[in-house]
This record gives sequence, C-alpha cells and structure tokens, in this order.
Amino acid sequence: MRKVFKILLWIILIAGALYYIADVLKKSSPPPEVAATPVIDKIPVRIYGFVEPAGREVFVSPLETRRVEKIFVKEGDFVKKGQVLCILENSMELARLNLAKARLEASKKSLEINKDELKRRTDLFRKKISDEYAYTQADLRKRLAEEEIKVAEKEVELARIEYERLKLKSPIDGIVYKFDVRKGETLSKDDSAKIIIGSPNLWVRLYVESYWIDEIKKGMEFDILNTETKEKIGKGKVIFKSLYMGERNFRTEDIKERLDTRVQEVVLSLDTDKKDIPLGLPVMAEFISED
Repeated sequence: MRKVFKILLWIILIAGALYYIADVLKKSSPPPEVAATPVIDKIPVRIYGFVEPAGREVFVSPLETRRVEKIFVKEGDFVKKGQVLCILENSMELARLNLAKARLEASKKSLEINKDELKRRTDLFRKKISDEYAYTQADLRKRLAEEEIKVAEKEVELARIEYERLKLKSPIDGIVYKFDVRKGETLSKDDSAKIIIGSPNLWVRLYVESYWIDEIKKGMEFDILNTETKEKIGKGKVIFKSLYMGERNFRTEDIKERLDTRVQEVVLSLDTDKKDIPLGLPVMAEFISED
C-alpha cells in the first residue's frame, strides 16, 4: 500500500513540475504578431499557353492505311490549297480507273456504230425498203448506247475519286510545319500526328483562370516569354476571348497551379522578329493586376 502511495505522489509531483515549466515559458514568450493583411494592389499574374498558327493548325491524314509511294514536299515548304503532299500506294485504284476509261471508250465506239446503223435504217425506212420494226430497233439500240455512255462516265468519275483519295493534298495555303513521312513506310488511317499545316502567321493561345478573366481586355498588350528560358520572344495583343470556360488540359512549371480550375481561352496576336518559332512552344504572358 505504501508503495502505491509513493508512485501516486511521484506522478503528482512530475505533473505539477511540467505545468509550472509550461506556465513560465508561456509568460516569457512575446505575444504573437497579428499577420498583416496581404496587399494585392500589384500582383504579378502569369498566364500560360502555347504558340500556334493563326487560325489554328490543320492536321492531314489518309482515309485508308497505305504505303507511301511518292513525296513532294518537306517541312518548311509553303504549299497552296490542293497541292499534292504525297501519294499512297494506288495500283488497284489506278487499274479500276483505267478499266472504267476503257469501258467508256468502248461505249463511245458502240454509240458511233449504232448511230450509223440508225442512219442507214432511217434511209431504208423512208424509201420503204425496210420496215418500221427494224428502224425502231436501231433507234432503241442508239438510245441504249447513249445511256451506257452516261453510266460509263459515272464509273470513270467514281474511279477517279477513289484514285485521287490516295493523293494527300493540302486543304489550305500555308506552311508545312510537320511532315513526319518517309517513302516506303505505312501511313495509318486517321493518323493526324504526321502532317501539320498552318498559316505562316503565328498567334498565342492562353488559358486564363476564372479569377483573372475580367482582367483581360481586348487590345491589351503583353510581353510573351519562353516558359522554359524566360527569354522574350515578342509582344502579343489580345484579339479574341472565348465565350466558354473549359477544363485545363496541360501542366506548367507554376508550383501553385491548380488542375481543377476551369479556364477561358484567350488568343493574342504575336509580333516577333524571331524566325522558326516552333509550334506548341510553351509560353508565358505576365501582367500586373491593379485591383
């Protein structure tokens, strides 16, 4: 019993000592300073985005998976709308086209023969040497030959369309920014990552978080910087603000960025003296908030 009493006594003494030490430390510590209200009169705001062709880039892809047979352009070339970029394997389509053309020529020759026959039967019928039945049959054969030509012409047209589909053509006037195609390789159907064409003029597409959308006005000018090197690549002026808020689909180097925020797309014209600025270059525009 005395042993238990001693243990309880020691516990009480230790607890009292700890309470006394804590009280002394509390009284000796200076009172905490009230944090100053943050001043946001001039907050540097960084907006991130990418360089792209004015009007956005155009992706060219084949409608069928085929082997590349001929190449006519390279990266950096300026192309006109409708200009052939490359030709895919088309031996079957070419054979069908030639067969359709041969049928058309045969139909035209058949028509000439039937025209001559009708003319001869017409003269004989008028002279009452031949009966009306023979004349009518000749006229029907001539009309049938005319219809066969129309069908043959349609077949040639369809065969030519199938043949032309295997010529990849530029849909616009512009620069070939990417042409990752080699002769002899297979180009897959709907592979839009191989050929990219766009306007020679560039602009910048920025993604503005909802908090700052009222800060961005049409006509505002910004210095455009390379996100990685912080090198200035030119100046930009706001020319367009989208009418919807979308989800962020890229990451930046900003450690404070939030991926769950919605963003508004803002387009800036790009005035630069630099040559060969690559598409997709990550850029940053910075301005000072004056709220």
